[in-house]
Amino acid sequence: MIMSGHFATVFALVNHLLLQRTSMHVAALSPCQEIIDVAIIGGGPAGLAAALAAKRVLGDGASVVVFERSPEFLEIGGQVGLFGPAFNALDALDPSGIVNAAVEEAGNVRKKLRMLNDKGVLENEMDVGVGADSNSKQVAIPWFALQRALANLLPSGVVRLGHELTTMDEEACSIDGEDCVALTFKGKNDGESNEVGTCSETETTCHARLVIGADGNLSQTRALLFGEKEKFPSYAGSAIWRMFVYGAEFEGLEPAIMNVYTGDGKVLAIQRMGDRLYIVGQAGWPEDELSVLDRRRYVGEEDGNDSGGRSTNAERLERFAKTFAGFPQDVVKFAVDHCETASILEHPIYYREPDRPWGKGRVTLLGDAAHCIPPNMGMGTPLAFEDAVSLGHALAKHGVKSEALRSFEADRMERVNTIAKFAIEQTGQYYKEKDDNANPFKLSKVSQFEYIMNFQQDPIIPTDYGMSKEV
Repeated sequence: MIMSGHFATVFALVNHLLLQRTSMHVAALSPCQEIIDVAIIGGGPAGLAAALAAKRVLGDGASVVVFERSPEFLEIGGQVGLFGPAFNALDALDPSGIVNAAVEEAGNVRKKLRMLNDKGVLENEMDVGVGADSNSKQVAIPWFALQRALANLLPSGVVRLGHELTTMDEEACSIDGEDCVALTFKGKNDGESNEVGTCSETETTCHARLVIGADGNLSQTRALLFGEKEKFPSYAGSAIWRMFVYGAEFEGLEPAIMNVYTGDGKVLAIQRMGDRLYIVGQAGWPEDELSVLDRRRYVGEEDGNDSGGRSTNAERLERFAKTFAGFPQDVVKFAVDHCETASILEHPIYYREPDRPWGKGRVTLLGDAAHCIPPNMGMGTPLAFEDAVSLGHALAKHGVKSEALRSFEADRMERVNTIAKFAIEQTGQYYKEKDDNANPFKLSKVSQFEYIMNFQQDPIIPTDYGMSKEV
C-alpha cells in the first residue's frame, strides 16, 4: 500500500505519465514484423493489467502486445466498484503504488453505503473507506476510465486498437523451428494517411509465443480454442440496466455516498461520480423472454456486432421503468427524465460454469474470458487483477513457455471456482427465487467474506522493467 510520506509524489508521477501518453495506441491494422512474446487479446482492464504484469516481469527486451477489437477507446460500459481484493492485487502488481494511485485518481472514493428497502425506507448505513489499509478502501470508477488509467501506464505501442481476432492456429505455426501461435486479425487499415474515410478492411497475421485471451465473457479466443459451444456462457436468470446521467442533481444524494434499494429480488442503486450520476438496476428476467432484451455488449452505432435482439433507447428505458415500478419513483422518474439514453447498457447476466478448462498449449484465458461470474459480489475485476499478478509470477518462474500458463491456471482455479460457485448460487437464490436471505447487500456469511477479503499475493519483482522507469 502507498505510504502517506510519498503519496503526493506518487500522484505527481501519475499525472506526469498521463500527460506523456498522448500517442501510445496504434489505431490502424498493423503488420507484425517480429514474433511476439506475449500476445494479449482484449484491451479491457483485465488484458491491460496482464500486460502491465508481463512487461514488469519480462522487461524491455520482451515484446508484449495488447490487441483490442475497438478502433478507439470509447466512453462505454458501466461502473466498476473496486474494494479490498482489487487494491491488494494492484499493490502486488506494482508495490511502488503508481498503478494503485492512477486507478484511484481516475475514480471516486466511496465513503458511505446507505441500504434502503424497495419502498425507500433506510435500513442501514455503512461507513467505508475509513482506515489506512487496502481492505477499507472503496473506489467507484467508470469502466472506460479504468481502461484508460491502465492503458496510460503502458509503454507506447503496446496497445494496438482496431484488431479483431478471427483465427488462431498453433499446430501449423513454426518460425525458425520455434513453436508459436498464428493469429489472424481483421480491422481497418488507413495506410499512411490516417484520415477518416480512407480506411479499408483488411487482414494481418501475427505470430506469438504465448497468447492470453482476456476478451471478456463472449470471448472469441475461448471459442477458437475450445469450439463455438464455448462462445456463449450460461444465463444467470437476471438482467441489468446501467446508465449515466450528466448535468442533473438528485436531491439528497451527497458526493461519495451510494444509495442502494433492495427487495422483491431486485437491486437499484444510484451514486454521484464526479460530473455524472450513475444508476444501475438488476432484476430477474424470464429466460423465454431474452429475445426482448437488447443483448448487444454496448449501445451505439459503433457496435456492429449483435448477439441478440435490437431495440430503441426508449424501449430500453421503458423496460427499466416497468421493472422497477414498485421502487421509489423519485429514482426511477429521475432516470427516465434525465438520462442520456444513448448511455444505457442493457443485457442479461451470464456466467461460465466453474471447473471449465482455461487453456491448452500456448494459449490460456484470463478474467471474464476464463471465469465470468454474476456481478452480485463485485468480484469480476478484482479476480482479473489477481489473475494478472499470478500470470506475472508464472512468467517469472517459467519464462515465455507453455509451462507458465499451466502454472498460472493451477494457481488460480481453486480460489476462482470457490467464489464463482458462491456467486452463481447466490444470484439464483435472490434474483430468481427472491430469497432475501441471499440479498447481496445483507449477506452475513463471515467465513465467505473473510475468504474473499483476506487474500494476499507476493509482489511482482521487476527485471530491467519497472514502473519507476516509466517516469
